[in-house]
Amino acid sequence: MTVTARRRWLLIAAAVVAIALALRLTLWRDSGEPSVEEFCAEFAHLLVVDQLSLTVNPNDDTSTREAMDRTARQFADAAAAAPAEIRPDMRLLADLTAALSEAVAETASRETFDRAAAVIAAQDPFLETQDAATQRVVNYVTRNCTAAPG
Repeated sequence: MTVTARRRWLLIAAAVVAIALALRLTLWRDSGEPSVEEFCAEFAHLLVVDQLSLTVNPNDDTSTREAMDRTARQFADAAAAAPAEIRPDMRLLADLTAALSEAVAETASRETFDRAAAVIAAQDPFLETQDAATQRVVNYVTRNCTAAPG
């Protein structure tokens, strides 16, 4: 995910963190389907983890790899908690994040060209679908995880 897309994602969803954390969690509906509340809480946690990643020095390979791994794991957790309506999009974004994490894990920051090439190659299979999936997730989160004006 580019820095601009990541910042847009954070700006749009920043309000979700405080609101979602305040929600009373209902872990599972009677149907066994993940609840909207659970997803919102996982998504809020994802934003916190992702924001912490922004403080990592990209030249510190160990910290960068750990941050990417944490973010990928949290994306996977959020995808697992996603209700059916948004689950395919969250899985796509989780797969993208896992691919990016793997690309970073397999390269060194001092090898700028190699890392950039690995990140671009990891992102390539997702290029046609990631923007639409991101937009659908943002729309879902805006509709379901933020408080309506009162």
